Amino acid sequence: MYDIFLSYMNKSENTFKYRQLLSCKCLRMRKASRITTQLYDKKLKPLKIRITQFSILSLLASGGNETVNSLSETLLMDRTTLSRGLDILYKYKLIENLKSKDARKRIVKLTPKGFETLDQAIPLWKEAEDEIFGESKKYGFSAL
Repeated sequence: MYDIFLSYMNKSENTFKYRQLLSCKCLRMRKASRITTQLYDKKLKPLKIRITQFSILSLLASGGNETVNSLSETLLMDRTTLSRGLDILYKYKLIENLKSKDARKRIVKLTPKGFETLDQAIPLWKEAEDEIFGESKKYGFSAL
């Protein structure tokens, strides 16, 4: 009987030990980030772009032509992830490459269709912004 009790206590302690890991701040922030991303993606779906591509379009529209390396650094994205996003934007003819004196540098610019898509996306993005802000105020995150 005592062995059963010890076994139960050990299991109970282990359960608590691992359950407390669920309060990990990084885990919670990543979960919140995924929920936020899903909301923006849902809003932008009619335009067949995701928030990651919207961010690229926004950066190019506001800052002009960029190299892939500078986009990667500014967006804090690894080049592989960025390349996947750029490929979709190329496919829809929202961006194009510019010729560079240095063949090792790839310079990207927004096309007229890219500006048009971004203009159509801004009201959808604004809806998501307002929704996120409204929800975050409920939980005391109004500083966002």
